[in-house]
Amino acid sequence: MEAGPTMMRRILRHFEHTPKPLLLIFGVALVFFIGGIDLISGREVDFAFFYLLPIALSSWYVGGEAGIWISILSTLIWFVTDRVDARPYASALALCWNSVMRAGIFIVEAVTLSQLRSKLDRLSEMATRDYLTGLPNDRAFLEFAAREMERSLGVDPLTLVYIDVGGFEWINHRFGYTAGDHMLCTIAQVIKENIPRPDLIGRVGGTTFAVLLPKTNSDTASLILKKVQENLRAERRKYSQPIIFSISAMACGRAPRKVAELMQEAELRMRRTKGSNHDNLEIVHVDSVSTLH
Repeated sequence: MEAGPTMMRRILRHFEHTPKPLLLIFGVALVFFIGGIDLISGREVDFAFFYLLPIALSSWYVGGEAGIWISILSTLIWFVTDRVDARPYASALALCWNSVMRAGIFIVEAVTLSQLRSKLDRLSEMATRDYLTGLPNDRAFLEFAAREMERSLGVDPLTLVYIDVGGFEWINHRFGYTAGDHMLCTIAQVIKENIPRPDLIGRVGGTTFAVLLPKTNSDTASLILKKVQENLRAERRKYSQPIIFSISAMACGRAPRKVAELMQEAELRMRRTKGSNHDNLEIVHVDSVSTLH
């Protein structure tokens, strides 16, 4: 019973990751394919409904403009098949009316689907982004990390980093929460500018950030994190604020299969280093997550 829905999800996921030009070409080819079947079937069978498939595909995965062009192409193909079939009309106005109505229905579908996709994308963005820093939230970061681990196939090294910032209570109480929010955004930007993959940083707690470094062993991670620490300290000197940076990293010789276990262990190690009155940078090298327990 699960085979059908599972296969459909895989197909839809494949469409999500297919380049838009290829999807557009596929949509055009599908229109001509449906038009060919429409022509062969003759006047007995109406294939108008099936033209909605390439229109929906193009509108949802490529965009509204592409959907409109596919709608116009579908109308033209239908018109040609109708004329080749020599279907009699009592008046030329009837043919024009049918063509305009069909084009209108196709274009309305294209515009409606593209607008719906745009709204869903915005809602998804709001659900997976931290409202303050604009970084992925903990849920989104978990998904990104899991995807990267799947790509590594458990062969390449990987480092997970937690960066916690202490001292915000003092800033919030003395200068207000607006100043604290500004400082947090500045720190997020500094981290983002000093890691190889800015898309793999997330805000996973109030003052805690997580960074994933794919294909990065402990030595390389040390160089990257020392640079991050230097730039964070430079930013602190600029604002003269008593904040503390605690950086805890786990460098795995091979990327683990389950990201949740790795994040749980990294969070536990971060809690042990929090509360210190000075900066610290700790990198723990492990062969796999199973060796930690």
